[in-house]
Amino acid sequence: MFIYSLIFIFALFTLLRISTRFHLDGLSKWTFPVAFLVKICVGLLLFYLHYNTYGIDELSHDGETFMKEGKYLNDVFYTSPLHYFQLLTGFGESTHLIEQHLYMTEYWSAGDLTLINDSKNIIRIHSLIHFFSANTYLVHLSILCFLSLIGIKLIYQSIQPYTAQSKILVFGVLLLVPSTVFWTSSMMKEPMLLLGMGIMLYSLIKVQNKTGKVVYFLISCCILIAFKPYVLACILLALIAVLVYKYIFSHRLLFTLISLFTGALLLGILAKKPTQTIVDNLTRKQFDFVNVGKGGLHIIADSCIYYFQPHQYDKIEFKGNKVRLTEDVDAFIIHFGSTQKPKPIHLKPQKTEWWTVTYFAQGCSSYIETTPISNSFSQLIKNIPEALTNSIFRPFFNDPGSKLKYLSFLEIWMIVFFLIVAIVNRRKLSKLEKELVFGLLIFAFLLFVLIGWTTPVIGAITRYRFPAQLAIIIIGIILIKPISSIRWKKNMS
Repeated sequence: MFIYSLIFIFALFTLLRISTRFHLDGLSKWTFPVAFLVKICVGLLLFYLHYNTYGIDELSHDGETFMKEGKYLNDVFYTSPLHYFQLLTGFGESTHLIEQHLYMTEYWSAGDLTLINDSKNIIRIHSLIHFFSANTYLVHLSILCFLSLIGIKLIYQSIQPYTAQSKILVFGVLLLVPSTVFWTSSMMKEPMLLLGMGIMLYSLIKVQNKTGKVVYFLISCCILIAFKPYVLACILLALIAVLVYKYIFSHRLLFTLISLFTGALLLGILAKKPTQTIVDNLTRKQFDFVNVGKGGLHIIADSCIYYFQPHQYDKIEFKGNKVRLTEDVDAFIIHFGSTQKPKPIHLKPQKTEWWTVTYFAQGCSSYIETTPISNSFSQLIKNIPEALTNSIFRPFFNDPGSKLKYLSFLEIWMIVFFLIVAIVNRRKLSKLEKELVFGLLIFAFLLFVLIGWTTPVIGAITRYRFPAQLAIIIIGIILIKPISSIRWKKNMS
């Protein structure tokens, strides 16, 4: 199987070298295939680090689980092609089919905790790859690295004309941003996210034909909806902000920012029902993340799910996968497969009643305390500074977590330093370049805030924020004067 994997990777490498579709103007024909090998190596590094840290908050094991569940789904084809098609497309999928074929899965059978279960979609991708992968890790990894590399190519082609840097420098930076190359060289959803982002940017900036622009835009929307809907929401809101900046305030930045914030605040106050729905969903998402971060116990009882926190375990008797209460406990009712907010409940011990454990975890070592949203719009607004601090600047040097946090710490401050240098040595931008920078800035802000609102685990923050960090890097690349001219001035001084 290892030989088959090497042959498959070599075939993709050769395709990238020979096909003119993958050649980049002004760059060597070897650039793209070498970049592909770099991503494969990073993917193997991620695989190695996972098996040497064993931390769910440090490095997610989701990739291997997605591949395994993709195999379960793929096996359905050989039992019933019709059932496989129903599960693959979602048309005709039912609880009965899941119980019949995918009862052993962790993610597929977990229910739809949001409107779209994006975990199912990456499992679907892996199930398709299983038709020719011979269940080998390297083949799955190489396909996803290839797709994410297409995303890098499209982003490069979109922004390169609006920079003053050499082509190889722009491509190299986009490829080697640590968080980007790390998380998009994996078996998880991030490679498909990068592909969707690349197609989106390409449709908005590079494609001139109206029909082509619409087609590319719709394809990108479908990919982003399938794998990271909240990123698409941030992109669409950023597009609206750019239109306001361009057509209403004629590129006056300060007026635009003040008006957008005031308008969003008024809309939140006046549109009470939609706003409260959003706040409730964010509260539930934060609550779920806190449960995972702190650890906890979920048990099935009385046709619902109860959640207990670790400090309450001394009031619970454990017997295998069964538990019962020994003292009064304040718990929560969790609505499985729903975004309804948890309901507090006071439980009394029942000596003869044993409940079944559905989830039990000790928690994440990189958990940090965050202010609860508590279904309050005003609290949501108050939490913005904390959210930005957590999502942009953490981990701090003394934060909890493994030694990998120091790499993330170093990356953050390298990005901050680069952005400061770019601002100090900025060049004069065209109107189109200003619009691009403004849109990227709004997108990064929205994504940072959303992540900071809901995520109390540093390991998860470092994974989820890579699109926002990439946007900041692109802003710096567009702003900064040619690197050679900056060095020349230093030498002259």
